[in-house]
Amino acid sequence: MNTHQRLQQFNLTALAVLAMMALSIEPAASDWYVRGALGYERSEDADLSDADCASKAPPALFGCARGPDGRPIGAYGDFGSGPLWELAVGRRFLPWLRGDLSVAYRGDLDFDGNANFLGVGTRQPASGELESWTGMLNLFTNLDTLTKIDLGIVEPYIGVGIGVARNELGRLRFSFPENTGNHRYSVIPSGERWEVAYTLALGTGIRIGDRTTLDIALRYNDLGEVGSNRGRMAMNTLPDGIVIDRIQTGLRTYGVSVGFRYRF
Repeated sequence: MNTHQRLQQFNLTALAVLAMMALSIEPAASDWYVRGALGYERSEDADLSDADCASKAPPALFGCARGPDGRPIGAYGDFGSGPLWELAVGRRFLPWLRGDLSVAYRGDLDFDGNANFLGVGTRQPASGELESWTGMLNLFTNLDTLTKIDLGIVEPYIGVGIGVARNELGRLRFSFPENTGNHRYSVIPSGERWEVAYTLALGTGIRIGDRTTLDIALRYNDLGEVGSNRGRMAMNTLPDGIVIDRIQTGLRTYGVSVGFRYRF
């Protein structure tokens, strides 16, 4: 089990324990709330590689060799930046603890990278579109009430969430404009992944009314894996294409969100 998997297991276990504790407490009706947020996030580096570089049936796209730059053959880049839309419903369990269920959508996360295949020049642009939906169980701890420090209308908090991400990667195109041969491009199949996801948040609420709170947060998100499905790769030199194995990368994003909570 790698470090990423152990971290996901730890967060899932911790959140499950806190959720069971919180659900055993009966809140007042006025502790329910809805939350909406808009955000802007950027992805970390997302380097595409084979799910199994030694695969033969079907063959791996990149293989286990190294490219002209000394790195394993792959596609090196990221998913750029894009907007976040989120809706949630939740309730306060204790003066310092609240939780909600959220649905979020991330679009316009387009892969922009460069491959390093052998013998086709150094400029090998790779591009494709991505969208991601998440459903999360989130818990937030209000630091002012937990520490009994009165900050007036300001309510700083930390949060953690565990859930499921559906990551859909469109067809990826590899171009070879410097190739002196006939091979100018390859297009590999799209892919869908259902992944365990988690998020970490550091933010603050600012009360602007009896029921309404402005919510500003910094977030880090691990949305699991993104990649293509096994299928047929099209090439300009081979109209029928060839069947290739899957490629994949991790999707990690960070950014800021601004929204409102309304208590009813």
